[in-house]
Amino acid sequence: MKKSFLVVFLFFGLAAHSQYDERFGLTAGVNQYYMNADFLSSRSGTGFSVGAVSTIDISEYSEIIADVTYSQFNVDLLGRKEALAEPEWKKFKTERVNVTFLYDYDILHFLDEDLAIGIGAGPSFAFITNFQPVKDDGTAFLIDPYGIDTEYMKIDENNSKVSFNVFAAVGVTVRYRNTEAGLRYYKGMTDTYRNFPAVSSQINFTGKDNYSAFTLTYYFGNNF
Repeated sequence: MKKSFLVVFLFFGLAAHSQYDERFGLTAGVNQYYMNADFLSSRSGTGFSVGAVSTIDISEYSEIIADVTYSQFNVDLLGRKEALAEPEWKKFKTERVNVTFLYDYDILHFLDEDLAIGIGAGPSFAFITNFQPVKDDGTAFLIDPYGIDTEYMKIDENNSKVSFNVFAAVGVTVRYRNTEAGLRYYKGMTDTYRNFPAVSSQINFTGKDNYSAFTLTYYFGNNF
């Protein structure tokens, strides 16, 4: 984890002193998280993200984009307050730090190149996996269909370490001068639940989560 953050800081430092055109900006947006765990029932939820972005030009129409974001992902899990109670949906959240590197290529330009549409792809790294109720009132909640206690969903807290997961990101951007809108899809490449703090010969505690995100970014300076 420390090495990954070191790479990011080096990238931002190189961008600040690069002989090539570079940009630095702030980004914020919303996300939709899709939980693919084999051992529970879930439905996607909407969360948010905020962070910083830096770029280094590769050619006239291509660049490397690096961003570091804090994200809150929300999902609904099906469960019940006790074994014989009626099932109900309860909102859970997980807060993560995400580090993404994308190769972005502009495929269309308009308005004397002030307006550009680009496509990009690259790896994304996520740190921390703890799912917990958004509103924790202290009451018990057993997650269907196996009656799993919510405490087991705090994966990193139970293992006393920080999880590291890899996603493959693809997306499209629309940029006008210093303002950019982006839509990305992140496909999970690692098992999000490989460190789940429970063992069973009958239950597979596995799954590769995915999510999508829409962001707005503002770049400072006059490089566009």
